[in-house]
Amino acid sequence: MSDHTITAPTVVVGAGLGGLAAAIALRHNGHHAIVVDQTRELGEVGGPLGISPPTLRLFDEWGMLEQFNQLSSATRYFETHDQTGHVESVADYAAAPELGSEHGRFGYADAELSPRTVHRADLHALMVAHLGRDRVRLRHRLTGLVEYDDDVALTFADGTVLRTPLVIGADGLRSTVRTLFSGDEINYCGAVIFRAVSPVGSLGSRPNDRLRSWHSADYAKHVIAMPVRAGRQVAVDATLGVDEPPLHLWSARADLAALARQFDEFEPVVGRLIRGATGPVYMHPVYDRDPIEHWTTARVALLGDAAHPMTPFGGQGANQAIQDGAELARQLGNVQDGDVAAALQRYQAVRTVQTAEIQRSARQLASRRATISLRLTDVLSTS
Repeated sequence: MSDHTITAPTVVVGAGLGGLAAAIALRHNGHHAIVVDQTRELGEVGGPLGISPPTLRLFDEWGMLEQFNQLSSATRYFETHDQTGHVESVADYAAAPELGSEHGRFGYADAELSPRTVHRADLHALMVAHLGRDRVRLRHRLTGLVEYDDDVALTFADGTVLRTPLVIGADGLRSTVRTLFSGDEINYCGAVIFRAVSPVGSLGSRPNDRLRSWHSADYAKHVIAMPVRAGRQVAVDATLGVDEPPLHLWSARADLAALARQFDEFEPVVGRLIRGATGPVYMHPVYDRDPIEHWTTARVALLGDAAHPMTPFGGQGANQAIQDGAELARQLGNVQDGDVAAALQRYQAVRTVQTAEIQRSARQLASRRATISLRLTDVLSTS
């Protein structure tokens, strides 16, 4: 494509859950936005997600809760085991949380509405459909942006320049938009996660109606399983504590038998869940960044992992990204006298306080994990 400049409405950079949530919420409040993303096609990526009641209420507000319920599972209970299968605790999210307990933090405990679990790909597809596929433009790799008094110029790898009055940076952990605010580096958190989806029969006679986890005494090895696809399958996250950042092995594919052997000392159901994977199992190193104070300028705002990337161990990354999008749209819907900058500052004031605490908590959950002596190549597929 030859170089040319196009004027666009609000541009959301990044077609992940947070970016889509922002576009959906903006439309709900009467604003038009387009979403651009560097990927060539939208496909099945990521793993299982826990969706908290505050996020479910947003889905209801946006008119997508009924469809979401059809592809997800209510998960009122979280059952924690040691590696031998001994039940250590069962958290009931409908009960009032005990003082200091983890399960009541950040919105999961709710007497009226149970959290739900879903595969990220299913939620992503639903959100794309709800927004409208015509609002998402792929093959737009952002290479630079310049903010002016009246607009922002976005330059893409093919030479296209989009000029827009408002940019929402939702471009993830390795965000280009974030470079306007910080030159910080990503932080490896000492763990890699292998994500699988297995048949419900892998659980044996156990009902597929709750979150379950198993962990070694030092938390160097940890597995969590949860229902997805309305309970027809089980999604599995198998985590290993590994010292060396596997930068050259991002999203490498696991050898299932070798990975399962890492959990031979666990209750047998853990090995069955891993070996039973219905498709390729990929490795996902765990990274985050330090909280930053400023996410907004007069015409640019960050959200989700671009603003506050956090480890997945608190089950909050997707929830907070979606809630960012809702709050941002809410503040923009209350703009007076065209003062978008003030709306962005209000958004920042609300969300930085909330998410900084969650970031720190998620990092603490990662830091309590020990590491094991392991060459990652020993559990990766060579084919």
